[in-house]
Amino acid sequence: MTRLPRIKLAQTMLVFLIFGLCTVPVTIKGSSFPPISTTIFVTIASIAAVFVISGLRWAAVVAVPSVVAIAILVIDGRDVSLHDHVVPGFLVAFSNVVTAIAIARAALSRHMHGEARIYLGAASYLLIGIAFTMVHQRIAILDTEAYRVPGASPEYPIGRWIDYLWFSFSTLTTSGFADVTARSSWARLACTLEAMTGVMFPAIFLARMVSEASAEDMTEKP
Repeated sequence: MTRLPRIKLAQTMLVFLIFGLCTVPVTIKGSSFPPISTTIFVTIASIAAVFVISGLRWAAVVAVPSVVAIAILVIDGRDVSLHDHVVPGFLVAFSNVVTAIAIARAALSRHMHGEARIYLGAASYLLIGIAFTMVHQRIAILDTEAYRVPGASPEYPIGRWIDYLWFSFSTLTTSGFADVTARSSWARLACTLEAMTGVMFPAIFLARMVSEASAEDMTEKP
């Protein structure tokens, strides 16, 4: 892949994720979870991107848990309960983490340069936040007292996906708005891991990126 297609692919991935996050209030309107069509579309896009960037093995690791998760939801049909979303949610979260790792790994490789690294790093960071969104919501399903969610109601007993998306990125960026709070040990453990990731990932990624750029400059000098 030449330098320009790499940059275009990285830009496309980042724009795709940002657009998806911005349309969440519309796509999950009237539901606690994103529609399965959205999950399928995101899965196909993730597999294709990882295949192009990191190769077949990484794409297979991303594909298998996502396909199993979608199959479970399709088999359950329209009578899907909250607890039926637990296993598929964790599987998709795992798939998103693998995608984030594959993208970050590719961004720091010697085949990537300049802008492409920045776009891929940002895309990886967003995927981590989305993965933790699923983890937080699944913990809430297993323990309804795990989180205090202002958006909870008889119709949405644990709140909606957008509530956990907000909470996840608040935790990842260590903003801590405190409108949604973790109560149980598992919820607090997930928050601790996410906060640590949110602090360490940018620091390590930027350090590695500067190191790789310096190495490239030294190589190019006569």
